[in-house]
Amino acid sequence: MPRLLTDMPDESLWAGDIIRLAHNYDLGPNSGPVDLLVYDPRDDETGMGVMVVSGYKSGLTLSVFPKASCGKGQRSLETSWLLRHWNDWFCYTYVNDHHGRPAPVPIEGTQIIQWDEREIVIKDNADSRPA
Repeated sequence: MPRLLTDMPDESLWAGDIIRLAHNYDLGPNSGPVDLLVYDPRDDETGMGVMVVSGYKSGLTLSVFPKASCGKGQRSLETSWLLRHWNDWFCYTYVNDHHGRPAPVPIEGTQIIQWDEREIVIKDNADSRPA
């Protein structure tokens, strides 16, 4: 069951967890959701990263976070760090704020789908085809 990121102030996100932005950072406000997969870039000098897993930019790395985003002694992305630094890492590509800087993607509505609470479902359109 997805949970709102804002309801998870002090938890850990792990490789395989999904961050579902309510607005696609590349297409702009009200463009629909985009899913980002938390992954481990296997670099001791960095934290975890997020890769786009839905839409036309699927498979591209969006960000690799600094080591400060990790929990102490573990390879995780801490929600407390993510909530504090949201506006620095999640900005629209083509939408600017009133100062001309990239506008942050609203955190409201951002959902977390944890790796052990999801399944991949293949949509079967056979039932919707005319006979």
